[in-house]
Order: sequence, then C-alpha cells, then structure tokens
Amino acid sequence: MRIGMLLACALSQSAWALAPCEPTSQVGNWCEVSITELHPTQGGVGQLQVDATQRELADKSAEQLDKLMKKKEIPVVIAPDGGYWLVDRHHLTKALWQQGVKQARVKVIARLQDKTNFWSQMQNNHWAWLKDEQGQPLTPEQLPKHIGELPDYPYRTLAGQLQDAGYFSKKDQVYFVEFAWASWLGQQMDWQVVNAANLGDRLSQAKRLACSSKASTLPGYPGKQCRVNQSKSAS
Repeated sequence: MRIGMLLACALSQSAWALAPCEPTSQVGNWCEVSITELHPTQGGVGQLQVDATQRELADKSAEQLDKLMKKKEIPVVIAPDGGYWLVDRHHLTKALWQQGVKQARVKVIARLQDKTNFWSQMQNNHWAWLKDEQGQPLTPEQLPKHIGELPDYPYRTLAGQLQDAGYFSKKDQVYFVEFAWASWLGQQMDWQVVNAANLGDRLSQAKRLACSSKASTLPGYPGKQCRVNQSKSAS
C-alpha cells in the first residue's frame, strides 16, 4: 500500500501533468481529470484482469508509468452537461484508481451537445455498451456511477485473455468488442465459474471455441492464432 501511495504522490508531481479538463476542452486535446469524475460507459470489468494490471503498475516508476500513459490512450467524450464519459480503458483506469492514483491523463475524442440524443449518439458511435455480462440490456441509469463501482464480469477477463493471446482481433478500433465475446463464451460454456484457480483451464476451452465455426459471426474472427493453428494442421 505504501508503494502505491508513493507512486500516486510521484505522479502528481510528474512531467505528465497537463492542463485540467474543462467542459469546453477541444476535441483532440489531452487534459487531466480526476478519476472520480470519469463516468463508466459499460456495466462491469474483468476484475482478475484489473488486479493483474494493478500489480504491473506497482512495479513501475513514475517515469515508466508516464511513458505507459502516453502510449495507452484513455479516450473520453464530454457530455452536454459537461460530464466526462470514459469510452475505453476501463480496466486500466480502475487499476490506477486501486493503486491510489487520483488523476488521469485523457484524450477528448468528442464533445456532444444534443442532450436528447446523447445516448443514441454514444451507441451509434460504439462509445457505450449498454448490456450486462450475459448480454441483457442495461439502461444508462443502471451504469455504475464511478470507476470503483464497476462489478466483476469474470467472462470479460476470459475474453480479454483470449484477445491478448491472439484468438480474436479488435478491428478498426471499435470499442467493447470483448464484451460480445464475453457474452458468447458464457453462453457456450454454460456460465461455468471462472476464477483465478481455474482460469487456465477455462482459457484453453475458450481458445478451442474461438477457432470453431460457431464463432464466425463475432467481430475479429478468426484471430491470428487460429489461422496459425489452421496452417500447422494443414502442413
């Protein structure tokens, strides 16, 4: 815990400090905002993935984390009321918050001013995922209010690991692809328990499913690793 507090203190004085975000911040600009002001646009996260990211952050110096944050863009949309909506990097942001980091550097990717059509615009642009882990609809009001309130979606962890292993790709920078895979994997695996103890076995099962024709309608199918496996089988 002491390491986390020291890291958070160092970050507050680091070279990556930027001008604070404002409701009038221009699209394309980077700015700094309190993590508590970032509103999630999805219903949950893979907590095992968040915890793994936090452990990686704990081993980094402030300078190393500065370089990481310049590479890992945290995109936000500014709402008509001036609120900041996080449209990607929920796992990284929650890991930062768990580590005791108070401020995040973000990039403004849009400012929406039509209050009536705000959520339809968010969904049309793939900037919100209004479904729970099992693919059931969520209303905007049901989304967690704060990054720290995001519940655990174990199959989102499984989908994240599957993507990292190259079994599906995130095409055209479309956000929330992993959630489509998480819901599908849960359905195929009868929502068996996924935890730290059995994650390896569940991932092996998910890899086989990801390369099957059953997954052909999912975004990013087939992944690079599936094509590699197919080539090996044919040779």
